[in-house]
Amino acid sequence: MSHFRASSYAEEDLRSIFRYTIRKWGFDQADTYLELLSVARERIVANPFLPGSKSRDDLAPGCRSFPCGKHVIFYRLRDNTVEIARILHESMDFERHIAESYFP
Repeated sequence: MSHFRASSYAEEDLRSIFRYTIRKWGFDQADTYLELLSVARERIVANPFLPGSKSRDDLAPGCRSFPCGKHVIFYRLRDNTVEIARILHESMDFERHIAESYFP
């Protein structure tokens, strides 16, 4: 596996996470946390079914989730491409923020 696409929602999620983390804990922590999310994305792309990931067909067909820090990455595998739909805080109502239309 070597390809991924992020939805505009996932890209905005990352920007929001970065801005919030800067305000709350500073730039260095925000940079560190985004690196953690980037490493998780690379792991997902290398193995979409890696240990710790879960099937989330209840949210959208083929949807999977993988926890990372205080967030959860939602994605699916389609035509050898990992499609990342959202990156949501673990406390959010996932059913309200994930649907088929959120995938790129």
